[in-house]
Amino acid sequence: MDITRRNFLKTAGILATGVGLLNFKDIANQKVLAAQDSVVMFRSAKIDKNITRIKNCVGDLMYLVEGKDRVALIDTGIGVGDLKAYVQNLTDKPITVILTHGHVDHASGSAQFDEVYMNAKDNALFREHTAIENRKGYIGMNPELASSLTDSDFQPIDNPDRFKNLQGGMTIDLGDVHLDIYDIAGHTQGMIAILFRENKALLTGDGANMFTFLFLPESLGLTSYEKNLRHLREVTTGKFDKIYCSHGGGDLTVDYMDRLLEDVEIIFAGKDDKVPFNFMGNEAAIAFEIDRGYNRVDAGIGNIVYDPARILE
Repeated sequence: MDITRRNFLKTAGILATGVGLLNFKDIANQKVLAAQDSVVMFRSAKIDKNITRIKNCVGDLMYLVEGKDRVALIDTGIGVGDLKAYVQNLTDKPITVILTHGHVDHASGSAQFDEVYMNAKDNALFREHTAIENRKGYIGMNPELASSLTDSDFQPIDNPDRFKNLQGGMTIDLGDVHLDIYDIAGHTQGMIAILFRENKALLTGDGANMFTFLFLPESLGLTSYEKNLRHLREVTTGKFDKIYCSHGGGDLTVDYMDRLLEDVEIIFAGKDDKVPFNFMGNEAAIAFEIDRGYNRVDAGIGNIVYDPARILE
């Protein structure tokens, strides 16, 4: 991996992670360890009667949703450590994996599981991002952790051709618990959101996050993203009273999509801060200036990292 690519993975990890990781409350803290006993690979907290939020060793979030017949594991992190054993310590029900998209920090642990769903539009992205070299580059944002891992800590590379294609309009029935799938292309071509119907909770993942990345080669332009986000808001209005995401503390304000759409309008009007951000020689912009804690200095909610040359796409 060239040094530019490695630095990007570090920067992306830091920005996407943001604040709140050190305050994650451990309710279930069974330790499934790698070769180094000092490394806690996974921690978890029950956030609803049948929903557990799992945090991996670099702070990425996954969700375990339990139904009467089976459980859904939403995302599989960076593919380091024995996630399957950890999940089996939380439940004895069959596991269905749902990948929100194909990025390194969300999809790299899928090879441990038999039944995996992902939008096929992200298959090529999955192959690139989940390579061992890319995983090591992402973990490199934490040098102490990276130095403690060995090759045996990494799960095998998976083949997305075996996955079941996941598309908006589908419902995954776990037995009296239904997960309704919505498309929210923007962050990636195959990005999806999930409505936990009975829990009245919406998981927007990285599709509407505290730092929504729209400057990547696999991302859509801002105009297309705005259209897709507005549609998601329209078709889910009244169906949720909580929003979850995949980084930071994991909880967003219930009006988060409204606020993010307001931010998009500010960008369209050219009134955002346009903080320069360089990615592999390509110029991008962070819409609103942030402090050292990654909070907006204007106390606003939400932020978007976008390509100024692709606003109208």
